[in-house]
Amino acid sequence: MAAREWSELALDAGIVGGLVLVVFNAFRKSVLVGENEIRKVQPLWNDQSLQTSEIRRVHVPTIESGLWLYTDPDGNPALTIGGGLEAPDELEERVTKSVPPAAKITGLGQEEEN
Repeated sequence: MAAREWSELALDAGIVGGLVLVVFNAFRKSVLVGENEIRKVQPLWNDQSLQTSEIRRVHVPTIESGLWLYTDPDGNPALTIGGGLEAPDELEERVTKSVPPAAKITGLGQEEEN
């Protein structure tokens, strides 16, 4: 009986620990917008980056906050930046100003050339 209680306790502790790590990662993630690169930094996962010169489309989702960056306008996103970051409007502005002039900006009921 005691072994069963310990195993249940260990399982519960593992679940709680996993949730703590996920929450920690969610609050510690950041996006760095540089002159030549956009980098998504997450403490528990590998950083993801994309050269700004490769971006062909930036999509602003209508249902959720964040940005989807495409190197192929008709393909899958090369880099997704999820919501939950501080100042999402400021981030959107910094990203859209750093992409090539020919890149399309879509979403929120709009489609325009940058």
